[in-house]
Amino acid sequence: MKLEFSGAPEIGVPRAVVWQRLTDPEFVAPSAPGVEAVETISPTHFRVTSGLGVGTMRIQFGLDVELSDVVEPERLRMVSRGRGAGSEVDVDSSVRLEELGSARTRLTWAATCTVSGMLANLGGRFIEATARRLTEDFWSDFAERAGKG
Repeated sequence: MKLEFSGAPEIGVPRAVVWQRLTDPEFVAPSAPGVEAVETISPTHFRVTSGLGVGTMRIQFGLDVELSDVVEPERLRMVSRGRGAGSEVDVDSSVRLEELGSARTRLTWAATCTVSGMLANLGGRFIEATARRLTEDFWSDFAERAGKG
């Protein structure tokens, strides 16, 4: 099952601040649903342990997260691949930061999420709604937290 989402929140801090926070896994992790641990492998590779609940079912995922196509402080690509309890999740996100003035930044993001295995078998609309909510909540939470001076 392949799902696509996007958004473009405005953040009330300069682009350099948003970039620094976007590339800091310790800052990003609290915005992600169910993150239990983050291990930095390199400045562009992270291992994340996350427990996700879908309905009454909870699955623990091990995710490999890689940053690529990095053009500081403008854009990057983030690919997350994870497995857990008979399911696989792949999320390919592109992020672009646009300076809107001295203290405002537009964070334009687009994510393609592919879900397979037991999670995909739960039902398309239910999984799509949950994946949409989790993805949009992640970027909304990140934007809100990143905008706090």
